[in-house]
Amino acid sequence: MPAEVKPFLVPGPGTVTMAPWHWVVHDTSDPLPPDLPDWDPSMQLHLHRSVTTDLDRLGEETQLGREVRLGLTVSWTSSTSAMCGGVPTVPLDPSGITRLDVTLPGDHIGGTLELRTTLTLLAPTMTPSVGVARFPGSVLVEDRHRLVLEHNHDRFPVHQIDFAVTRLDPNASWHLETTTDLSAPFLGSFLLLLNQRDTELAAAVTRGRKDSRQEALLDELEHGVAALLLELATHLRTELAECDNWPAGSVGDTLARVLHQAERSGTVPPPTGPHVLADSRTRISAAVRAAGHGRQLR
Repeated sequence: MPAEVKPFLVPGPGTVTMAPWHWVVHDTSDPLPPDLPDWDPSMQLHLHRSVTTDLDRLGEETQLGREVRLGLTVSWTSSTSAMCGGVPTVPLDPSGITRLDVTLPGDHIGGTLELRTTLTLLAPTMTPSVGVARFPGSVLVEDRHRLVLEHNHDRFPVHQIDFAVTRLDPNASWHLETTTDLSAPFLGSFLLLLNQRDTELAAAVTRGRKDSRQEALLDELEHGVAALLLELATHLRTELAECDNWPAGSVGDTLARVLHQAERSGTVPPPTGPHVLADSRTRISAAVRAAGHGRQLR
């Protein structure tokens, strides 16, 4: 794709330098990795970066001068929730070094998160000239950063409810709401429902230390959910193969990764009848365990 040609002058390379993003965890600041596989949607994501600007060069290269009002804006888009947002614009610091601090709500983000940092004009140019930015919001510099918040397909919304007041059998411990719409956002379409009547399981999924029985219950739940996802993926194998690159965070993207990971050591076909049901379930169970889900052999 050819580079965008703006109708006004922009800074040259090195005039505006955006430092890498850092994230803050337990009061410790570390470089932001490309993915956060252990991301918890109940967390807030605290990020910061500094932007260094040669103000004299910027004024000369854009012909905007030193008195023009410029600011930095950070916006974000989440692939799974389809939500987007931004933080208040930060005016450029007169020292040339501007710090950006961002806090994103964990329940609004997931999947692949795109962070966009822009240097924009905050006020109209008083004496506009041809080839010089003049309108507020004109983007002089842009930086995009992609962060994968979830690799694991077993991380999606969980809701506890009494199955007796629903269409679900009250003797079941859990139920996974699913869809076969492969273009739909995964986190917006898949929901794990836990039966409040299973008080042991309900207690096991709460935060805090677990005893050995609670750990076993969680292993069983994780294995069961992962097996169901893999079985669904095997039934949709033909549909999944129709697209080489499903949108990030979509049902197709998630199930394709589930299937690809499971079949690294061999094909996992869906059951074609009762005569192969036992063999199919054994293969699925083995593939799920090989992928690290549920109780591991010791």
